[in-house]
Amino acid sequence: MAALSRATRRVIVAHLTDRGMSPQEIAAELGVSADTVRRDLRDGAPPAPAVADEPAAPVASGLLLPDGAQLRGDLAVLTAAYGARPEDAARFAVHQAARHVRAWQARADGRSRRGVR
Repeated sequence: MAALSRATRRVIVAHLTDRGMSPQEIAAELGVSADTVRRDLRDGAPPAPAVADEPAAPVASGLLLPDGAQLRGDLAVLTAAYGARPEDAARFAVHQAARHVRAWQARADGRSRRGVR
């Protein structure tokens, strides 16, 4: 088993103890000493992370991008203009932007090869 962080190990030790395993059984399962398990039990599981006041921003339909007012507006414009689903409009926009960047890079590479900047 790969080495666990102490916080992760403490959570696992607490869980396995709740399931009725002895420190020796847990130590064998995790590949640590029984003293380590007893120390983890003494220290207890780490506190749960604080719950965020605001939920994470929803993801735009079909995209792995944080949603926001600007993105929703831009996708609405592209979707209306091309009569496409938001993910298709976004894919088209990304391809178009990449095509323009590639052309710009090719022009910049040509100038630098000629010694022009």
